[in-house]
Amino acid sequence: MEQTMVAKKFKVEIVYNGVTKPFEVQPHEQVQAVLKQAIASFSITQNPHLLSLFREDGSEVPDHSSIEGAGIQPGERLALRPSSVKAG
Repeated sequence: MEQTMVAKKFKVEIVYNGVTKPFEVQPHEQVQAVLKQAIASFSITQNPHLLSLFREDGSEVPDHSSIEGAGIQPGERLALRPSSVKAG
């Protein structure tokens, strides 16, 4: 019997300006890709390059790591907001 690796997708919630939307992510997916997907989903056109994802404790999720590498868990709620680091 051959066993194939199945990517385990899971849902997270992303909040922007009081609106919450569900997103399906995969552990190997890059945070940057999810960030771009969220920006497009919320139709953000002004300064999208300044936005980052944040945990409920206020810590910023690193853009250049995988979902798994960033420690994002199924059902986690993330906020999409401007990054003070990117803004300078």
